[in-house]
Amino acid sequence: LQRAGFAVTLFDKGRTAGGRIATRRRDGRQWDHGAVYFTVREPAFANALAPLVADGTIARWPANARTLVDGVFGPDPRPGAERWCGVPSMSALPRALAHGLDGSSGQRIERLARDSGGLLLEVVDLGSEQRRVEGPFAQVLLALPAAQAHALLVASSLADSGPVAARAAALGAALAPCLVAMVEFAEPLLGLPELVFPSDAALGFAVHDGGKPGREPTPTYVLHGTAAWSAEHFDAEPDTNARALVAALQRCLGRTLPTTTACTGHRWRYALAADAGGEPSVHDSALGLGLCGDALVGGRIEGAFTSGRHAALACIAARSGGR
Repeated sequence: LQRAGFAVTLFDKGRTAGGRIATRRRDGRQWDHGAVYFTVREPAFANALAPLVADGTIARWPANARTLVDGVFGPDPRPGAERWCGVPSMSALPRALAHGLDGSSGQRIERLARDSGGLLLEVVDLGSEQRRVEGPFAQVLLALPAAQAHALLVASSLADSGPVAARAAALGAALAPCLVAMVEFAEPLLGLPELVFPSDAALGFAVHDGGKPGREPTPTYVLHGTAAWSAEHFDAEPDTNARALVAALQRCLGRTLPTTTACTGHRWRYALAADAGGEPSVHDSALGLGLCGDALVGGRIEGAFTSGRHAALACIAARSGGR
């Protein structure tokens, strides 16, 4: 959009841009507790990332990935897949992509309102709780989970208005939760591959976070719960869930694990997406409103990029059409 001559302003509820491309740090340790890696399949995504490969912001991760069934390791479930990581953390990726943007973090959009010049945003600063109105904007893109987008449209009396509202309502339940454990063991887990996909009701996969490119080689691991187990236990205390995921890893391996020196849980309410079908984004040129996000493209970081690019092209087309 900037290359096409648009003035772009970003409002983000989080402390930094990136959503689930996030890194938690504590006592000199770190865990990529959201998206732990990403793939690059589409030429447009590869082209966008090429400068970040060149400057070392991202690096290929030649992970030893294995399935785990009944205590026996099997082959990589995605043979030939190229896995990539931000360096020295996954949060380096969105930080680099957001560089130079006119944006504000810690800002919640509570309502949209139509004005003769476009759309107005009612913004709440989460630090001060002060309210203000921004705009008007000729185009507004909602790059957030569909359930949250639908709630915003309801609050704005736009829930029955156009294709964006219809798609947001239809996709409201498209993202399942994911419970996460950030763990440090007292010693390395010998014999455990860097990336393990077990056949287990609770544990979706385990990652040796300290084994990724540009990290200190620490015995730090990230464990992700399955969608069904995460939904069932979502309201439980996060650290209790984290200990349950460690127990699940021990059960899957069939051996006693070393003592944990750190074990912290986190809850991602909107995390796991199935392929929803349909266009990668939806745009209402009459209203100047769009919806994009990974849920529209079956999840993944690359899906978020594809959806955002599709939404940007729709904005450009709308402007070319005289709106």
